[in-house]
Amino acid sequence: MTEKNAVSFELNSPYKTRKQQVLPEWIDYNGHMNVAYYTLAFDKSLDFFFEDVLGIGPTYVSKMSKGPFALKASYHYFSELLVREEFYVDLSVVDFDSKKVHICGEMKKSLSGELSAVFETVLMNVDLNKRKSLEYPKNVLEIFEKLKASMKTESLPNIIGKAISLKR
Repeated sequence: MTEKNAVSFELNSPYKTRKQQVLPEWIDYNGHMNVAYYTLAFDKSLDFFFEDVLGIGPTYVSKMSKGPFALKASYHYFSELLVREEFYVDLSVVDFDSKKVHICGEMKKSLSGELSAVFETVLMNVDLNKRKSLEYPKNVLEIFEKLKASMKTESLPNIIGKAISLKR
């Protein structure tokens, strides 16, 4: 782990991930970003977060054979993204225990800050050799705690934790 992964660095919720751009191959026949690429973009934002903040991202996984498995994910779409539009994802730790974390991501257009999509996911830390869950490292749990404590619950999208249904 690098120094930037120490809990002492300034970190609050939500955490703004690296900027991304809608690639031409992500555009569907409706002329906007296909839902499959929203999933990819959210997944990349989690990779950035796990790598840059937690120190247990792709680099750690390849060295230590331990990493996150998605247990559940939910997506909500609000405004379309078009080719070459730039966006970022604000991530918040909603809840966690020693082996799992519930994360919310809000995808926003870089120029306007307009909300494009929201996702939430539950991830579990897994030993890739044994294919069994294991606890997150202590320093990661401390970062989760810091992020959760700094989050204003009322600022989370009101759709987080809701079941999917038709509005009547």
